[in-house]
Formats: sequence, structure tokens, C-alpha cells
Amino acid sequence: MIEIVQQTNLAIGSKKAVSGLAGKEFAKVLLISDSHGNSVILQDIIAKFGPDCDAMCFCGDGLLDLIETFELAFFDKEFGKKMPEVVYFVRGNGDNSTTTIFTEQRIPVTVPEFQEIEIAGKKIFLTHGHRYNVYYGIKDLKNEAIERGMDIVWYGHTHVPNSIRSHVSRNGHKDFFAVSNPGSCAQARGGMPNSFSIMEVHREAEKNICHYYRITRDKNDEPVFSEMPTPRGEIRLF
Repeated sequence: MIEIVQQTNLAIGSKKAVSGLAGKEFAKVLLISDSHGNSVILQDIIAKFGPDCDAMCFCGDGLLDLIETFELAFFDKEFGKKMPEVVYFVRGNGDNSTTTIFTEQRIPVTVPEFQEIEIAGKKIFLTHGHRYNVYYGIKDLKNEAIERGMDIVWYGHTHVPNSIRSHVSRNGHKDFFAVSNPGSCAQARGGMPNSFSIMEVHREAEKNICHYYRITRDKNDEPVFSEMPTPRGEIRLF
């Protein structure tokens, strides 16, 4: 069950769970972005996939949905058991920089512009993306991450899922590098379905794989999650 406390690195979770992520050989991370007021779909995704994931990263624009989900996890113990033990998040262009989780007490929360995370030995740059002109491509975002020495980038903002795997030259070596956007779980664009993803992060970089899931509704308006082909290549909306 997730511990509703914000650590010094601004993650939500117990100190032990947060620090333990870096030392894992393998971790599954649930990536969700751009819920834009739809807290129900966020909670539906977590209820289905959260128990099998070591962490969750929310890429912004839906902060209040995430806060509501933390509160639900505190008061509904069965749902709380389904939450990944660690949650990282960043501020989207539609989010505030601070907020409060209301449990039995008021828990002030600082919302970072970006996060530098280490999971299974991989350095990960988490950001919403609006400060890096991602509507026009990922060049600026990729360059920023490489300058920071990151191995993986997770971002949102475009509402379009995509995954790019490549190599970068560092100190005479070619290192694996990955950029991934889970799309929007509530307001997809570009003819794509509402979506989210789960990334398998390995110490052996070439094994890092991102699985994408489309969100549809059945005849009873219940959510249906089905794996979809990994969307490849650059995304330019303008």
C-alpha cells in the first residue's frame, strides 16, 4: 500500500520504496498523462494495472485528478493496495505548482517542473514537455535530457503517444536512449485513441520496452484496455 507522504525528492511514497527503485534489476512503471479532469479513468487504469507495477509516473495536466486519487487511496484501503508504492509527477501547463492532499491532515505538496529519477540503474528525465516545443518535435527535449546525462525521457503535453529508441555517443561509447510519451488517457489527439503505457526498465538497456494500451468503452460504458502497436517516430502537430 502506498504511503501518502512526499519525500525530499518530491516523490509520493515511503522512503524505503522510493530509495529502493534505483537498486532494482528490473521495474515496471505505469506512465499516464493529461487526464484533464477525468479522475475516474485515472483510477480505473490504476485499479487494473497498478498492482503489477513498481512505480507510476504522471506526466502532468491533471494534477487535481492525481490528488483526488491519492485521497481515495488513503480512505479506500482496497484501492490503496492497488496503487504502485511510488508515484512521481510533474506540473503541466494547466497545473498549479503547489497543492494539498487532504487525508486525516492537510499534506502540502510541491509540484516540480521536472524530475530526474533513477530506476533500475537508468537515469530518467520526467517532464510535461510544454517548455521544449514538443508540438514541433522532440529535438529540444532530447538535447536537454542528453546534456543532463539521462538515459530515458518520459513526457506528455501533445496528447499523442510515441516512442523513439536510439543511441547517443558518450565518452566514446554508444549508449541506449529512449523517449516515450504515453499519450492522453482522456483527450487524445491526432486520430489516436486515449492511451497510457507501461515501461519495463532494465539495467540491460536494450531490454527496455514500452507497452502501449488503448482505452475504449464497452456497451455498458465500462473501460476496456487493450494493448496497441507501439507508435514510432517523431510527432509534429504543427
